[in-house]
Amino acid sequence: MAFMLTDLLSSQDIFNTPDLKTKMSILHAVDRSLDCMTISEICEKANISRQTFYRHFRSKYDIPWWFCIFCRQFYLNEIGRTINWRTGYYHHIRILSTEREFFKKSIQYSINTPFGQTVMPQNRQTVLLETLRTYRNVPVDHNMQFLVEMFSKLECEVLNDWFRSDADTDLVVWTDDLVSLVPDRLYRALDITQNV
Repeated sequence: MAFMLTDLLSSQDIFNTPDLKTKMSILHAVDRSLDCMTISEICEKANISRQTFYRHFRSKYDIPWWFCIFCRQFYLNEIGRTINWRTGYYHHIRILSTEREFFKKSIQYSINTPFGQTVMPQNRQTVLLETLRTYRNVPVDHNMQFLVEMFSKLECEVLNDWFRSDADTDLVVWTDDLVSLVPDRLYRALDITQNV
């Protein structure tokens, strides 16, 4: 891994914990579309038992969304809490791009569980609403609820498309593009330079 994420309390590389090492070895064992791989193949390539696999994942289709949601906690979920939109997007994309080959291979043709259409946007929507209500004290009316719901789907779909594509990873351009998609009302509500 080309970067190190540390737990601020213990100063340990969080990817060096036994639990995370196992999950990452499972993720790295995926070398083609999840539709074309069996759990047995993944376990063999990761050098683990099926029991170990199921201790970490309910399904092989959980692997991509687990990694994305895990990585969200460091930057993306902090937008409007401790960092601004641009910083959050830039560093979130930077972390995810370290495993871009995994996303290209694993979810390119997945038809059984369309990646990002349910779990990912729902998780993002929950975090955005919590940030608005708890961290920013913004009343969430019908329109804001609608903006958050639609934006969560759009943001996830754009990220999914990028990571499955062959486009060069240009962190600055991707960050600018993502920031431009944020509805103005939501952008302003989570702008940490306002009302601080």
